[in-house]
Amino acid sequence: MIKSKFYKADEVYWGFELSGHAMFELDGPDIVCAAVSAMTNLVVNTITQVFGADLATVVDGDSATIKAKVDFVSLADERAVSGVIEGFMIQLKDLQEQYPDNLEVTVQNITKGN
Repeated sequence: MIKSKFYKADEVYWGFELSGHAMFELDGPDIVCAAVSAMTNLVVNTITQVFGADLATVVDGDSATIKAKVDFVSLADERAVSGVIEGFMIQLKDLQEQYPDNLEVTVQNITKGN
């Protein structure tokens, strides 16, 4: 199962973490994994290349984990970047409805400064 966690503070989404394998198809292409991978690449590229935001990422291929955190300090439009991350979360929740045994989506609310 792919487990995804999205981080938000004061209604601003600022990061996410994905880990695991979908295990939808063991003998061929895994459409759930492919969909999540494509969406993740789109989000990371949009945040870094379109918005020019600093995105601290940690990728561990062995455990199939990616952690990403946006640095909003020098970003002019944090709401736009937050919206991209929130859209990613909404899309993954839609996918979770179709594949509940392969994908889990959670949101962790925190207080700014923690």
